[in-house]
Amino acid sequence: MSEKVPVQVSVWSQQRAKSGERLTFRTQVAGTLYEKGEAIYVAYREGEDSGLGQTLTTLRIEGRHVTLIRQGETVMKQSLVKGEEQVGTYKTPHGTFDLVTRTSQLIVNINAKGGRLEALYNLRLAGDKSRMELKIDVKPL
Repeated sequence: MSEKVPVQVSVWSQQRAKSGERLTFRTQVAGTLYEKGEAIYVAYREGEDSGLGQTLTTLRIEGRHVTLIRQGETVMKQSLVKGEEQVGTYKTPHGTFDLVTRTSQLIVNINAKGGRLEALYNLRLAGDKSRMELKIDVKPL
């Protein structure tokens, strides 16, 4: 495992529900970037305004496969692979739900020095469908 590098993580996401309603979320937090084996990891705690409490979010980037893992009040594991449907899980105090993503666009330009990730995907959670757009910038502090 490489040395953990302190980074600034900027996250922008927009969720478009079937009804046409858009929810936009922005946050900027401190995190760490490190390599382990063939994968690059970006780990950060969600801000208080995320609605996720003190959730630890980890991005695992390995080639064209990105896994988003959240651990805290809710536990989530979501995979993004361009052109593929991936099934993950979303565990809450109210139960566990399947989380299905179909990624149409995935641009990963993150290395050991930082970079950017962009994704466009359809999300199905407990029967609700939405379109997600995600942009994450990682810069050394």
